[in-house]
Amino acid sequence: MKVPQRKYGTIQQDQQTVLQNPNLATHVPLIGLGCSSFSTFFSSSDDDDNMTHSNSGEKATLTAENISRDHPAVVGWIETIRHAVVGRGINLLDTAPWYGHGISEIVIGYALDTILANDETGNDKIKVFDEDDTSIATTTTPHKQTWDSPRRTRYGTLPRTNLIINTKIGRYESDPLKQFDFGYETTMQSVQRSLQRMNCGYIDVLQLHDPEFLLGMPMTSSSEKNGMEMLLTETIPALLECKTKGWTKGLGITGYPLEVQHEILVRCGETFGGDDGMAVVFDQSLVYCHCNLHDMSLFRDRSFAISERIRRDSSNGDCDYDTDIRPTTITTTAQQSFAKFCEQANINLMCAAPLSMGLLTNTGPPSWHPATPSLKEACIEAAELCRRRGVVDDDDGGNTNNNININISSLAVLFALSQREVGCTLIGMKNVEEVDVAADLAVRFRDEDFDFYDGSDGCDEEGVHGQEERQQRWWGNSILNRVLSSEEKEMLELLMDEVNGPFAKVWSNGEYRWDGMAEVKEFWSLVQERKCGNDADNSS
Repeated sequence: MKVPQRKYGTIQQDQQTVLQNPNLATHVPLIGLGCSSFSTFFSSSDDDDNMTHSNSGEKATLTAENISRDHPAVVGWIETIRHAVVGRGINLLDTAPWYGHGISEIVIGYALDTILANDETGNDKIKVFDEDDTSIATTTTPHKQTWDSPRRTRYGTLPRTNLIINTKIGRYESDPLKQFDFGYETTMQSVQRSLQRMNCGYIDVLQLHDPEFLLGMPMTSSSEKNGMEMLLTETIPALLECKTKGWTKGLGITGYPLEVQHEILVRCGETFGGDDGMAVVFDQSLVYCHCNLHDMSLFRDRSFAISERIRRDSSNGDCDYDTDIRPTTITTTAQQSFAKFCEQANINLMCAAPLSMGLLTNTGPPSWHPATPSLKEACIEAAELCRRRGVVDDDDGGNTNNNININISSLAVLFALSQREVGCTLIGMKNVEEVDVAADLAVRFRDEDFDFYDGSDGCDEEGVHGQEERQQRWWGNSILNRVLSSEEKEMLELLMDEVNGPFAKVWSNGEYRWDGMAEVKEFWSLVQERKCGNDADNSS
């Protein structure tokens, strides 16, 4: 059975469907395919043999340069994408040049060649290269490469308009010195390369990738542009030009710190929009790890206002990202959640990582996960609580499985999918089996009407905080109540107990999320070390 669809670029008004944002698809699937899985990013040691490429009898790590359609791992990824799109109706793909440093986009292109039909009208065959414009072809950047013809024959039957393909710009190589580039020329070149790799004609939503790293970039000279200046004078103009050229329909933003997304949206509104500060540049916000069992910052944090003016530091004209990004660095005329801010600014919401990048699983997160030890311990306790729920003490003093299968990951996904404000939730699914597990969970919502909303499920009401707010978000959620089994409801009640539940401690001490700018500071420190090392080598 195919996953249900939700209205996205439209709203229900006076019993009629009204087009709200023509830059976005009118409908999206309840779950989308997060395509970072189709690369070597998250491969385990057991996958090492599958992630190599044989060249003259020697094996090398699979890369964008040596990848081929008949590679065993690639064959499996292509089948996974086909099954998700054609078999289960998951017709939204989200990728980035950063994922596998090009591998993900190339694999998607291979899959789309077998899924999409050729458009005889030529509407989906946007001319990527201007033969009279040599500026891109001659640009020397860390990401320049030689491309084949951007048009390949397709052998599928699905019209291009039935598929939503989103990608990103700004983050590219594994080398820290070449990893981020939000400059105009690199942005234009990256979009052209993505179109060629995926052979998709156009991009549905082109997104800024982790712009907190740009805004957190230290200035090394007075002549350099700071991060926000670079964004406003080079990146955004490039994105708008891509939209004008027909390379993308809509524009989006991603990133972990909601405060950074909010500032960029407001500043873009002030720079390119009217006096009201409305964010007119971006159509979509992709939020990750803020809509899950342990972190509902997307709805709970009320630090965002649509008419605010950011308090600037008079010395450099920018916020003090080196010290902190907190609500205290801004002044507001009203306080509301980021979800409510997006709603008022006509920015559609998507969420990713309902499992919080592995925290809400039985196997636990990867070693690089930025969560604090307290949060990791809380998630382990929650997973164990779910496992123990399926075990009862028998008369002999031992344990017996009572056939009640409550999986922390399944419960976490169901919880995330029940949030009305979120159009689509992105989930990484690296094989057919994982696609079916996620799709089966989404199918449980097939009879729900997400468009009917009387406001009773929200928690943006004044004076609703803490335990009462959290309970409104799950127990007052009529959709969740209908979808969950009685055993799942009982388990969710235990998990959401603010006094005795597994997350009680992190909710009280604020460690239910991690410092989104800590990684940024560490990254730029590493870059500085690398530069100093290179300078020392060159001088010796």
